[in-house]
Amino acid sequence: MVRPFLLTILSSIILLPLLGCPPASLRVEKKEPIPIQVVNLESILEENEGLEIQEEDCKEARDFYRGGVQQKAKAEKHFQERNYFEALRFFRRSIDFLEKIIPLIPEDDAEYELFEGTGILFFPNLLLADNHLKVAKICQIHGKRDESKRNLRKAKTFIEKSLRAEPTEWGLGIQSEIQALLGQ
Repeated sequence: MVRPFLLTILSSIILLPLLGCPPASLRVEKKEPIPIQVVNLESILEENEGLEIQEEDCKEARDFYRGGVQQKAKAEKHFQERNYFEALRFFRRSIDFLEKIIPLIPEDDAEYELFEGTGILFFPNLLLADNHLKVAKICQIHGKRDESKRNLRKAKTFIEKSLRAEPTEWGLGIQSEIQALLGQ
């Protein structure tokens, strides 16, 4: 008598989700992109100003993140001035810093808790995508097409990770630019 009762309960538990009510773990919530006014390069650079971080002084993931952002700030300045040799050097330093974070904290987060009660914009994948995109542009300017394509593919991988975790208007813009340069 007890066995048929248990079978009925077990079969109900197993079959109910299949009848049109997906379990909560299977529901995918599509997030609206975070506006460019909230997540943008200037905001991230501003949050990470201050005493310059040297790689040998890095103890925690947040140190590598801050160092990567600071190197990116220098790279962006040189990129805007069309001093591509120096920009390339700083973009690569920024990439080195930021790539050390990904194994530890693989997802971007618009409200990453740095300290208790203190959140920051934490977007290593987005920054890596932007860095690789700019390196690809510099390589293209200098006629290094193969190196440019390699960096575009890396940028594509990082922007996909970023948009999966935290969709942003900035990220969508980078994705469009990457796709255009890859001819997709």
